[in-house]
Amino acid sequence: MRTYRKQPMIKRATQAGFSLIELMIALLIGLVVVAAAGGVFISNKQVYNASETVNRIQEGVRVGFELMSRDIREAGGNPCSAAAPVVNQMSTGGNDWWADWGDGIHGYDGSDVMPGTVAGMGVFGSGVGQRVIGTDAIEINSALGGGIRVTDHATPSAVLDVSSQGDIQVNDILVVCNMDYAFIFQATALPSATKIQHNSGTSLNCAQEFQYESPCTATGASGNFGYCFVPGATPSAQCDGFGRGPAYVARVGSIRWYVGNNARGGRSLYRATISNRSSTNTPDTLLDAFEVVEGVEDMQVTYLEAGEDTYTPPSGVDDWGRVVAVRITLNMVGTQGALTGNEIQGTDGAALRRTLTHVVQLRNREAVL
Repeated sequence: MRTYRKQPMIKRATQAGFSLIELMIALLIGLVVVAAAGGVFISNKQVYNASETVNRIQEGVRVGFELMSRDIREAGGNPCSAAAPVVNQMSTGGNDWWADWGDGIHGYDGSDVMPGTVAGMGVFGSGVGQRVIGTDAIEINSALGGGIRVTDHATPSAVLDVSSQGDIQVNDILVVCNMDYAFIFQATALPSATKIQHNSGTSLNCAQEFQYESPCTATGASGNFGYCFVPGATPSAQCDGFGRGPAYVARVGSIRWYVGNNARGGRSLYRATISNRSSTNTPDTLLDAFEVVEGVEDMQVTYLEAGEDTYTPPSGVDDWGRVVAVRITLNMVGTQGALTGNEIQGTDGAALRRTLTHVVQLRNREAVL
């Protein structure tokens, strides 16, 4: 008889889901992780924003200091010699920028008006490009370019023979110099491609000849103090003084740095070039005024005179011709660019600010240090 063994019953594994409590715990842990990751992200973004703002401030300061330094180092420079005495031949001018060109540099306190500017640029005001009251400004005077060679001026006449005229125009303010003297004068005519005329009477020049006495006495070509440039030639008997060395002519430049209002409601560092192309004593023309660095809230400039050991504000300078170094302090504020307003703020809720100082030595006056 066949017997059968009873097979044991196979039990199926039971499947169970998360309980409500387990699900809530998992969600809580997830929220903690997300919150921690979000906090790290926000913290990193804030650090990035602060670093980016500070980097933009430092970049702007570097650009401003570098460009200002280039101009300041050239203060009082000419194509011949920085040691040559400067004689101004334009005694008919009033309070114009060329009157003190020989000093090479001039500073203005926060309440001092820069003279001779027109078109509203550089003067105190709230318009775009206008200077912010309470901020210092600085003016630098020097010759532009390497100069044009003088070929002949053997008599104290009204005409200089030159190798070319370059970009010189009638009524330009020029400097002609050698190792002995530098004369500031106005070009009254360009008779030919190799001649520059500097007559008196209808111009700002005090006389048609160059006179090494300062101020100019306008004694005439046969009078005293008449000076001639005679490189390689024989001077006329009318030349009371003369120089045989190389001589050069160059246009005179005057550059001003100041803090002005920009078109975005903030403040910026501006650079302006002053020029005059009028035969009369008219207000100067402000050319090529442009914004250099934004976010410059204030600029304070102090000056060191030869023989002194402390820097003084413009009001304390006794002789601008003896200034040998300039100390510039810029107060910078973070500006909106790639970042928005709340992203340029520090922990106090205000925009990030930095104050940086730079000292520049006047290269043309190194010998007097």
